[in-house]
Amino acid sequence: MNPSQKPLFWTAAAVVLAALTAYVVARQTAEHHEGHAHVEPQDDSGDDFHEWLHSQLEITPEQESQLAPIERSYAEKRGTLLKVIEDAGHELAKALELAQVDRAEIDAALAKIHNAQGELQQVTIGHFLEMKEALSPEQAAMLLRWTRESITHEHRP
Repeated sequence: MNPSQKPLFWTAAAVVLAALTAYVVARQTAEHHEGHAHVEPQDDSGDDFHEWLHSQLEITPEQESQLAPIERSYAEKRGTLLKVIEDAGHELAKALELAQVDRAEIDAALAKIHNAQGELQQVTIGHFLEMKEALSPEQAAMLLRWTRESITHEHRP
């Protein structure tokens, strides 16, 4: 590698690492959200978001029926966006494997990743705000507090 390619290589490597990290976080979050429309937890950890809603917010059967279509819609949108992120990550990796790096291909893949990540954030926050409407004021306050703490990494079990 010649010296003029080193900054591009390290920049691309950092972006790939960031994209992969975002993908992994998104996939782990997916595991917590995909079970929303189900009563059974997805794993044995007890951290399933749906279970948390029921235990902490004391979701009633009526609220559950209101939340179910919201959860299904969110899961569908989220799944689509995660697939876009995954596909763009593969495009980025492929572009970085080439002997002659094509900056336009790299930039296009990065743009797809960033756009989908931004849209996923908007969809997720919109999802929580939509859920809030089916909750009592006390439950909504708890959900918004949990969401804020999750964003700022202050959430404690």
